[in-house]
Amino acid sequence: MDWVYQLDHELFNAINLGWHRPWLDPFFAFFSYTGLGLFPALVPFIFLVSKSTRHFVFPLILNVIVSGIIFADGIKELTPRDRPSMLKIAIVEEPIHTRSFPSGHTTTAFGFAMMLTLLTWNSRYRWAGASSFIWAILVGLSRIYRGVHWPTDVLGGIGLGIGSACLISLLIPKLPFSKPLSKATGS
Repeated sequence: MDWVYQLDHELFNAINLGWHRPWLDPFFAFFSYTGLGLFPALVPFIFLVSKSTRHFVFPLILNVIVSGIIFADGIKELTPRDRPSMLKIAIVEEPIHTRSFPSGHTTTAFGFAMMLTLLTWNSRYRWAGASSFIWAILVGLSRIYRGVHWPTDVLGGIGLGIGSACLISLLIPKLPFSKPLSKATGS
């Protein structure tokens, strides 16, 4: 396991110290802030505009709750891991000193991207699902760049986010008030 620890530190230093440029700070700050909170919670309501995408709202909101609050926050409570923001060498843009694993921003972003991909896969909106992964990757990188997460925190967040979307997509058709994803996505 020493090699994982070493790789984590090397990748963190390469991104946090090696990539750091003043002109990149606002870029990564933007993606960091979109990964959690209002952005993933409010964006699903855009889909209310079109009758053909209204059924996207419930699964996306449910996934934000499950991936961000239940999975990410729940596992954080069980995993006492220090953040890299506590290191003297880190360039820290967010003074966060609570538990580190997993990255909640990354978990929520990848959960959102995966759920949107599952919802849009057989529709004319497939591009939205596929392109949302670019956003999710930038959210994950932003957490390392801003000095608040280790690369393995981000990898854990990726797995949890994708896993939560897959779990929800399996459970939603069983809910009495939901439209099955396989029938709902065709357009």
